[in-house]
Amino acid sequence: MFPEQTSHPFQSLLRLILMVIGFTVLSQIIAILAIAGYYSFTGQAFSLASLMNGSANEMRFMLLLSSLGSFVVPAYLMNTREGYGITYFKLTKRPSEIQFGYILLAMLAFMPLMGLIGHWNESLQLPDNMRSLQSWMERSEKESADLIKGIIMESSISGFLFNIVVLALIPAIGEELLFRGVLQNIIGRWFSNHHVVIWLVAVVFSAIHLQFFGFVPRMLLGAFFGYLYFWSKNIILPIFGHFVNNAGATIMAFYYVREGKNYDELNAFELQSWWIYLVGFIFTLIFVFLFYRSTQKENYGERLEKN
Repeated sequence: MFPEQTSHPFQSLLRLILMVIGFTVLSQIIAILAIAGYYSFTGQAFSLASLMNGSANEMRFMLLLSSLGSFVVPAYLMNTREGYGITYFKLTKRPSEIQFGYILLAMLAFMPLMGLIGHWNESLQLPDNMRSLQSWMERSEKESADLIKGIIMESSISGFLFNIVVLALIPAIGEELLFRGVLQNIIGRWFSNHHVVIWLVAVVFSAIHLQFFGFVPRMLLGAFFGYLYFWSKNIILPIFGHFVNNAGATIMAFYYVREGKNYDELNAFELQSWWIYLVGFIFTLIFVFLFYRSTQKENYGERLEKN
């Protein structure tokens, strides 16, 4: 699976961490300088306070550069410049249309149960002796929600299309290349059990978002994307699944704004009948199994061709 002469996985992991930190800082510096230049060009007074309270387009621009710097660039450089004969992901193999369909249907079927799990996660309370940590987590969650609220609740077509790119497409590409393409392969050089590898990366994937009251649903999504990549050996498929998840939330927000509804209504939870969750879970398993079987047929066919 890996070349005989390769760097130790710790070296690769350290290289990845340094790249992520370095390009994250660099991307934010570039974004701040670009926005400051824009303010100067338009004759506006610029300050860090004005940046934090900037327009939705300014926040989108910051998020765009952040996604590129934190995920896309490090993943690309790890894949092309690490050396030792390592290639983390390939984009040459074209997935079948039915596989995209299975992923879409599985995610749609799991939506009710995902909402229930998310509601349970949001209601979690830490013990009294950890009240300060609970308060910090709540503040962090509120700050993230305020940022997303200012961006995602968009009524214009142009703003909506910008959101699809900034909130759905670029994060789906960057995060999957980094977490599934690079990190999952690095951890896979440490542990032989692929289940351990997939769930470890899923935990890191969820934790790095610093949104603790959505930790469990995001971890489950990360594990799902990890299995998609492990079974298919094709990074395009988890990218598609990630895009579907993010784009779905963006489309729903756009619809709610057009209907005159607010952000709180968008995130409101409504408990469904138990059978809806059960049926959704059963159909999720069915579509995931069909996807898995389709990848095994492809892999078996490739082995026959090689033989």
